[in-house]
Amino acid sequence: MNFRELSERALKFREERRWGKYHTPKNLAISLAVELGELLEHFQWKTNGEIVEAVKDPGKREAIADEMADVVIYLALLAHELGIDLDGAVERKLRKNEKKYPVNTVLVEEIAKELGGEIIYVGKEVKSVSQVERLLGVKPSHVIKSLLFIADDGPLLVIVDGESRASLKKLEKLFGDVRMAKPAEVKAITGYAVGGVPPVGVPVRTVVDRRVLERDVVIGGGGRIDRLIRIKPGKIVEFQKAEVLDIAE
Repeated sequence: MNFRELSERALKFREERRWGKYHTPKNLAISLAVELGELLEHFQWKTNGEIVEAVKDPGKREAIADEMADVVIYLALLAHELGIDLDGAVERKLRKNEKKYPVNTVLVEEIAKELGGEIIYVGKEVKSVSQVERLLGVKPSHVIKSLLFIADDGPLLVIVDGESRASLKKLEKLFGDVRMAKPAEVKAITGYAVGGVPPVGVPVRTVVDRRVLERDVVIGGGGRIDRLIRIKPGKIVEFQKAEVLDIAE
């Protein structure tokens, strides 16, 4: 059932009882808030664990469901009185949210938090190791590059430190014919532009050079060219299920 169908059923119910005269936008908005308050009573003073345990009881689960249903019904009636198409409004809002919170940008932020890392907002484009070095006062060996290569078996995310280059010869010995991905391929495969590819959150087979693991913390692309990520290299290996190999020169 969509909101349009729900609204039609709720309108039929109220008109059969001649309650429409009471359903002004103000009264409906107040009723919506009241029902939401009654819903919140089921959660007040309880921990998340206690709430999860409580809804295992069929009676309590139905009581919560009833309050949620009342909220939705009043919302549908309020939308009707204001001439708002809720189905269209939800669709538009979702599109706005997708634009405001791009999935790849948010994904890196959340992964960084989960892994004990940090997103650094630099406020300007940072595309090279030397820029990171000057901006943050770190050594090139503490900066990492996330590079995409195309191998016989598919794409490879190759991570090396800022003092090194990914050795094509070593990569070919390990993975067969290998070439560096073109910018359009990087964007299409990883979802990120060249210069902003993060070392985590990219669903691609990942290889980390051994030297990267010599550092306690490294700094790499943060999902956009105006952001960086500070993270422990071991967390990169763990999250990406990466292979640690000798691939730099």
